[in-house]
Amino acid sequence: MSSSTSTPGQTGPGHTGYEPGGLVIRALTWLARYAVWIGGAGIIAPAVMVTIEVIIRKAFQTSLGGADEVSGYLFAIGTVWALPFALLRRANVRIDALYALLPRWLRTVLDFVAIVLLTVFVAVVFYHAWNLFLSSVENGTKSITPLQTPQAIPQGFWVAGLALFLVTAFALTLMALLALIRRDFVAMNLLIGARTHQEEVADEVSALHLEDAGGADGDGGDGDEPPETPARRHGSGDGER
Repeated sequence: MSSSTSTPGQTGPGHTGYEPGGLVIRALTWLARYAVWIGGAGIIAPAVMVTIEVIIRKAFQTSLGGADEVSGYLFAIGTVWALPFALLRRANVRIDALYALLPRWLRTVLDFVAIVLLTVFVAVVFYHAWNLFLSSVENGTKSITPLQTPQAIPQGFWVAGLALFLVTAFALTLMALLALIRRDFVAMNLLIGARTHQEEVADEVSALHLEDAGGADGDGGDGDEPPETPARRHGSGDGER
């Protein structure tokens, strides 16, 4: 099994040039990368708001008003918008103590079952979230707080994140099914397989080499060729089936 560390559709150090999913996965990765920045901002913003709220209350005996409510909205939205990138990076948490000991064909089956169940689950959540959003729009639902926030606003951003997550999960399921039909187990592993310890180590090594390459560029290096990593040295078999 290859130790390639790349996200499907991603190029760079540690990437062997084998890109299961092609243009579709690359487009989703591009969207997910911007979404995860939005998600990160949505998670950091509540922490900043609460910090300012605590300082103002302590120092000036006053309050911003609604900081806890707004921070809750931002945290929920930020979390959902970060999920597509986590799925494409195969960063979702898995209990793989037994998984790593199973034969490859069984791991492949379990990976496919897992992505199908995840897609179904996300579809159910999206269906109910969409209905909730429509209900809020039609009824003009507002929060029962001093801010009287129209619920359609935070719910709309929340549903948009869920929609991107659902599209990503469905695309991975479809690509994995096509790879399964071709018996391309390497592609399935790159798309939906659990990350191995070797891949994690190779990622860290790639990051270190990137830092070294950045320093070398400042000293006059051309930087055209990505540094060699264990994943590049031993990942040339990614295209083999």
